Parts: sequence; C-alpha cells; structure tokens
Amino acid sequence: MIQAVTRFVFVAGGLIGGYVVTQAVDWQTELDLDPSYVIFLFVILGASIGFVLGGIVGRELCGLWRRTEARIADISGVDVILSTVGLLAGLLVAFLVAQPLRLLEPAWFAVGASVMLSIVVGYLGVSIALTRKREAALLLPRFAPSTAIEHEETMIVLDTSAVIDGRFTAVSEMGFLPQRMRVPRFVLAELQALADSADDIRRARGRRGLDLLATLPSDNAVEVLQIDYPDIAGVDEKLMRLASDSPATILTVDFNLMNVARVRGVTVLNLNELASALRPNFLPGDGIRLRIARPGKEQGQGVGYLEDGTMVVVQDGRDLMGLDADIEVTSVLQTSAGRMIFARPGQVAREVSEELPA
Repeated sequence: MIQAVTRFVFVAGGLIGGYVVTQAVDWQTELDLDPSYVIFLFVILGASIGFVLGGIVGRELCGLWRRTEARIADISGVDVILSTVGLLAGLLVAFLVAQPLRLLEPAWFAVGASVMLSIVVGYLGVSIALTRKREAALLLPRFAPSTAIEHEETMIVLDTSAVIDGRFTAVSEMGFLPQRMRVPRFVLAELQALADSADDIRRARGRRGLDLLATLPSDNAVEVLQIDYPDIAGVDEKLMRLASDSPATILTVDFNLMNVARVRGVTVLNLNELASALRPNFLPGDGIRLRIARPGKEQGQGVGYLEDGTMVVVQDGRDLMGLDADIEVTSVLQTSAGRMIFARPGQVAREVSEELPA
C-alpha cells in the first residue's frame, strides 16, 4: 500500500514536472519541434522517471515502516506509561524553570533556550522514569512483557498454606531456594481473615502464619508483593493469574492447588513432595526396626510409623501390636500425596508372634 501510494505520487510529480519543463523553453524555436510532440515526450519521460524513483523510495519506506512497527510492538505497556509520566513531569519542570528565561534578550535566544531546556529536562524525566520499570512491572503485570522483570523468571510466590507450614524458611536458608521469596497482598489478607476467625483452629493457623512472617530475620525476610486482582474472588485463582502474568513459581503444600496449577501450565513447588523425595528410600527385602502402633484395616494387619511419619502396613503384624519388631519390606507405594510401605514380620518377629498367647 505504501509503495503504491509513493509510486503514484512520484508519477504524478513526474507528469507535472515534464509539463513544466515544456513550458519553460520554446522548443519550437530552439529545435524546430512541434509543441505537442515535445509535451508528450517530456510528460512520458517524467512519468517514467517518477515510476522508477517511486518504486525505489516506496520499497525503502515500506522497510522503514515495518521496522518501526516491530520497534513499537517491542515496547511494553509499562514503558509507554512510564515514558509518558516521565515526559509530562519533565516538561512541567522545564516550564517552571524556563519562566525567568523569558526576560532574556534577544527574544530568539530566550525561545531557543526554553526549547533546549524542555528537550533536555524531558529526556531526563523519561530516563529517570524508566529506571523504575521493574517496580512498575510488578504493580502492572498485565502491561509488562515476559522479560520485563529482570532475574525474576523463577520468582518464588508463597501461598497461604506454605506460609502457615513454615518449612520454606529452612529450605531457603539451605540454599535450595536462592530466589527472593514474596507474599502477595491478597495472601496476607487471607491470613488476617484466618487470624480473625471465630474457629479456634483456623484462628491458630492464621496467627501462626502472621507471626512467622513478622519474626523472620531481616536477611531472610519475605517481601510483600503489592498486587491484587479485585475481579478474581479466590486466592488460588489470583495466585495462578499472578504466576501467568509475571513468570513466577508458586510454593505450596496444598495438593489440590498443585494439581490445578500444573494442569494450567503454571510452575509450582510442593514442600510435601520435597520432603517425600528426601525420605529414606526403602527397597523390597530391606529390614526395619519398627513399633507396631495399631491394628490395620484388613484382618491380621498391623500399622506402624517411621520417624518422618511414613505409614508402614505390616501383614500378619496385629499380634505384635505394642512391640518393637524387626520387619521386612515387601513393597513401597509412592504417590504425590505421600509414601506407604508394605512389610511383613521378620523371622525373629514371627517366632515371637507364634509364642504369644492367642
């Protein structure tokens, strides 16, 4: 489109230019040529030159337009907003500072000095405003590109359950979470609502989370992310929206939130999964010294627990209830919700069980 318009303009200019040339010289007197023939010749020549030049200039203009469109597309909404605010602030400052310059003589010098001052101060205003791009990207994640937050691709965002759980502090201190952790404002609001609840259990959980955040040392403090989504009701939905808008990783112990987030393509870390992965890895045939704590659901089963809370189901272990027995692992069931070990009594434990009265 641009190339066609440019070529049309140049051809029209060539036609007019060719006709003007024929009127500037008396070609019949100079070369004894018919005026109509001269007009036709110069008009065609001018149109041809305009057609060629119009194509060349049109192609260059098309390339320049595409490059300009690409540059504009790369500019994020945050850059536009900050640049506008910085430019307006700079022009306002320049206007106030330039008032005394109006008294200078001559007048052209005063005008030139005012214009130069406006350009310089406006540029400084835009430059200073763009230095706050990172904070603006956090406040306006919708207007920020995926790369607007430098070094924040793996920003850790805590949900309510992770704050109440508290194990994130130990994991962070050990260096497994080197990123700066953040708590969104809406998560703090949910913790406060829990702390004000009439239910004793919910109130205790909310107060535990708030106390933990308040007592963290300054070098390990969690930053509050001043962001909210008033149009979204649920905290879990807000977390997933935040993780989608500004690339972040959700840290949680909520099994359901983890599954929904992964289905929607949101990166999520579950502290329970981490703890499960770090538990001792038992293989079939390994021996364990275990106290049988209670009977199982099936006939003859006994149930015990490892120190980390892993449940061990012992086949034919009901008779050993209340005793410390050597058992042999038969199989291990690992799920996202936890780990369960199935075992049977060892040789010594079976002999002890047979000697016990029925």
